[in-house]
Amino acid sequence: MSDSFFILLLLSGFRLSLPLIFAAYAAYFSERSGVAQIAVESFLLIGAFTAAATAYLTQSLFLSFLLAGLVSALFAQIFCLLFLYIKSHSIIVGTGMNLLAMGLIPIVSKLLFNSTGSTPSHSLESVGIFWAYFILAVTTSVCFLLSEKSVWGLQMKFAGEKKSALESIGVSAEKRQWQSVTIGAFVGGMGGAILSIFMASSYSPMMSAGRGFIALAAVIFSGWSMPKSIAICFLFGLSEAFQIQLQSHAEFAVYIPAVVVQMIPYLLTLMALFIMKEKNQAPAELQ
Repeated sequence: MSDSFFILLLLSGFRLSLPLIFAAYAAYFSERSGVAQIAVESFLLIGAFTAAATAYLTQSLFLSFLLAGLVSALFAQIFCLLFLYIKSHSIIVGTGMNLLAMGLIPIVSKLLFNSTGSTPSHSLESVGIFWAYFILAVTTSVCFLLSEKSVWGLQMKFAGEKKSALESIGVSAEKRQWQSVTIGAFVGGMGGAILSIFMASSYSPMMSAGRGFIALAAVIFSGWSMPKSIAICFLFGLSEAFQIQLQSHAEFAVYIPAVVVQMIPYLLTLMALFIMKEKNQAPAELQ
């Protein structure tokens, strides 16, 4: 195989890992604050639909990403209300959020576009993947500064490790958890926008394809480490790109069944999760 094959594989892998990285940030903020978060999938779906609908109606890249984040953050307030104030179990609430997103999107799509399936195609995919990388760079910088270099980030981690210590200095742990879930949902919504703007030309049902759960698994198996979870997400994107390359070469089909090829990203990611698994304990207040 030529050098160009590996270069294209790396570029394609990085591109395919973009939604996962945004989803990993969403899971990271919530989990580090002590809130178990399996609703990342719903944030991706809400963000993907909102971005695709906005792109079709306004043809604005900026508005598409902004509204994807804002609507996902607004949607996350249901989670915050049920978990933080009504004290429902986070896993049950997260499952309900995923199901709610799956049922709500077709209703809104029917009202806007008279279709319960895909949204109409937009033309923003022609703006170039460079903008997706730029958005990722800005988001990564902001997330790192918030989590690692700010007083707010330290308080967020204390909310997940020892609420009583945080509340002893007059800071509400529930407030920090609410903020963390909201920020995570905003970033997760932008990850959904990547799916429907740069990786497709419209929203299609269930286009997140389990990426929210994969990102959550990456965060957990990395020991709640932001850099390591991103590395696992990139590995999944790389293996998915490798799978696509194999499917495009007919000579491999003779030796490797198509079903096995489609399993490659998930098998490699599972292997990586076990190999890279950290023994760090979960945040003490995680529930």
